[in-house]
Amino acid sequence: MIASVGSAARGEGLAEIGADEVLIGLESLQRPVDVVVDSVGGPQLVAAWNLLAPGGSVRSVGWASGETAVFPPYATVGPAKSLTSFVIEGDVGADLAILTEPAAEGALGVEIGWQGSWDRFDEAAEALRGRRISGKAVLEVASGELHAPVPAP
Repeated sequence: MIASVGSAARGEGLAEIGADEVLIGLESLQRPVDVVVDSVGGPQLVAAWNLLAPGGSVRSVGWASGETAVFPPYATVGPAKSLTSFVIEGDVGADLAILTEPAAEGALGVEIGWQGSWDRFDEAAEALRGRRISGKAVLEVASGELHAPVPAP
């Protein structure tokens, strides 16, 4: 598995959890790959597409760059490749339970890059979208803070 990150700091620890290679950007990758999971979008999504081997697939799971992806003419003509999007929809409780189990058991570390009250949601979202934090954002909810108003009889 190859991990591509935006800076050396974002790549710290990835080799220890299974990455065979950790690259800054995609420019130094010269061989075809079978699957790319892209969360950046824009020009990086186009670069990922260009790195695919025949039959390969790019999975778009985010668009942190906010930039437009412009494919040059005929970039999508040739050996079969696919570009698919991903979004969490429907009942995903069972899948999330399986995915969160290693973290709950302490087998998988979770880096927290921002933590604050739920009423600072907009600040957390902007920090994540702007890629100003590494790791996850944790919103704190105090007991009783999120009660819906009770309609009058």
